Order: sequence, then C-alpha cells, then structure tokens
Amino acid sequence: MKLIKLIIPLVFIVAVLVLSCKKKDYSLPGLPDKSAINMEVKQDLTVDPGGNTVYLINHTDKVEPVWDYATGKSMRRADTVRYAFKGDYKIARSAITDGGIVYLDTITIHVTKDNLNYVNNPLWILLSGGPGNEKTWLLDLDANGVSKVFDGPMYFGGDELIWGSQCSKPNGNCWTWAPKWSDNTWLCPKGDYGTMTFSLKGGPFVKVDQKMISTSGITSGTYYLDKDAKTVSFSGVIPLNLGKDQVYAKATLISLTDKSMQMAFKTPSKAEVGIYNYIAKE
Repeated sequence: MKLIKLIIPLVFIVAVLVLSCKKKDYSLPGLPDKSAINMEVKQDLTVDPGGNTVYLINHTDKVEPVWDYATGKSMRRADTVRYAFKGDYKIARSAITDGGIVYLDTITIHVTKDNLNYVNNPLWILLSGGPGNEKTWLLDLDANGVSKVFDGPMYFGGDELIWGSQCSKPNGNCWTWAPKWSDNTWLCPKGDYGTMTFSLKGGPFVKVDQKMISTSGITSGTYYLDKDAKTVSFSGVIPLNLGKDQVYAKATLISLTDKSMQMAFKTPSKAEVGIYNYIAKE
C-alpha cells in the first residue's frame, strides 16, 4: 500500500514535467479568405456629379486596411479621397491580418468631370503653380557649393516636427539641427542633384530627375497634397534627394513659400527626420 502511495505522486509529477516540456505551437493562424473582408469603396455622386469624392471604409474588425488610391496611400479605417481631375483611377486594397496580408480585388473608379476646387488651395498653388501649371524645384546646393536660401541642402530633426517647425505634441521629439554645408561638407558632395517638377496639367503628376543617383535617373508618378495635415504623398516616384536612394513615400511639409520649401522625411529605424531644403527654379 505504501508503494502505491509513492507511485501515484511520482506518476503525477512525471506527467506534469512532460506536459511542461512539450514544445509550444507558435504557428500563425490561417490566412482569411478575401471574401471574409469587407473594405468598401463608395463613390458619392451627390457631392460631385462627376464622382470626384470617394469614401474608403473598412467594415472588418481586427484587420488593418491598406488603400492605394493612385494619387496616394492610406491606412485609415475610414478615409475620404477627392480626385480633382477626370479619368479612371484604380484603388488597390489589402488587409493586414494575424495570418498575413490578404489582397482584395482592385476597384476602378470612373471620374467624369474635373473639380479644380480641390487643388486651388494656396498650398497647392505654391507647390505646383496651380491648375494648368507646373513648378520645378531644386535642392539648395549647386555644383559650385552655393546654397541660396538655406545654410545647406539638408537639416535634421525629431520625428514629431510638423508644419512651421512646431511640435505635434507637448514636449515631443522636436529637436532640430541646421548644419551649414560649407562647414560640414561630409554631408554630401557639391553638385547638380537634378530637379523635381510638380504639375497640375491634367492631373497631379510629378517628375523627378535624379542626376546624382545613377540607378534612378528620370522617373514619373503622382502626388497628393493634404492641405490640412500639411503632408505630401508620392506614388511611383522617389522624391529628389541627396543621392542616397531612399524609398521615401510621404513627406511632412515644414515650410512652403513661393521661393523655398522644406520637406521632412522619416529616417528608417530612427526617431528622426531628414529635412530636405528646396528652392524654386528661376
């Protein structure tokens, strides 16, 4: 009897040890079928008879939506897109789930009329020259090492800097460093870095001629200026930069006048931004 009393606890202990040592299953859940995800694209013909206003709505819980609407991108659960120019626009949709990324069918939107009220804000005019025009920008450093407006072609700052060099939140990460290029030539060589042209001729088009990046050259794409958030999104093109081949897709405007512009791009894996200083081509 004593032996039995000793064996039972030992069996229990061994069982607990075996279960505790069993390898845990860390596998991801299965990838949902795209039919289980409802990401609605709704065109509002009451606001714009030409269909310029489009609503992007994610109705599915526990997924992160990704919208690529031709003139920009968004990850908001609900967003509003306003197309200023007539044409066909493809809206690509995908959802980030626990099991991975689910790609939904692309939807094509037909816009039948121009609505230039969406691009006549003063910021649009400063950036592009306004509807029917285009405007070309250069980095503020030429082949002779001269900067005409700023102290150099690039400054640095914390990643919570916004329009007017203000901070997006109290006591945020908003430090700045504005190096003078002539005293910090290690930042980049002097040279003709090329041009970046924003157009509103038939659409929000942008063309970049990266003269100091041999792998880029001339590329074309589209852009979108969010006049409220003071941001510029790029699609299909890399903004003009100092030859580092960075894949920048969105910039925060720090300043914009008729003659000069500052765009802040988030530095990958760092809580900082590179602030590129541009001047308008004369």
